[in-house]
Amino acid sequence: MQEHGIVIESAGGRAQVRIERTESCEGCHGCLYQADGHFMVADVLDRVGAAPGDRVRIETEAPSPMKASLLVFGVPLVLLFIGYAAGAALAPAVGAPQASQGIGIAGAALLFVASFGVLAIVSRRRAAGPAAQSVIVEVLDRKAAAT
Repeated sequence: MQEHGIVIESAGGRAQVRIERTESCEGCHGCLYQADGHFMVADVLDRVGAAPGDRVRIETEAPSPMKASLLVFGVPLVLLFIGYAAGAALAPAVGAPQASQGIGIAGAALLFVASFGVLAIVSRRRAAGPAAQSVIVEVLDRKAAAT
């Protein structure tokens, strides 16, 4: 996501940027913004050396809906098929070749249920990890607030 704003203060590779709230901000909790009426103040990483008063473009890496969909739907589906194949392959090994379909279904159900445990662990690790970081990527106008 990209936004434009005015740098309020800058020090130590970080900056406070005043951003006007837009419709795309409504209901979004992907950024760590402090609401201040119609404007927000964002604490961002300053890699371009912006100074107070500069008009800048900031970017925030949004979570990928494609990755989330693949994780939520793909992992259980893959584990379902692996469970069935493993169960069906193990049936002759345990001396029950005539029950391979039933054992395959049991293996599929077991790994399908286990996939939700895997998803819970991944979700906790992502939540405990660093949040999306906003970064100043370009100074659009030096000392824009002064003009």
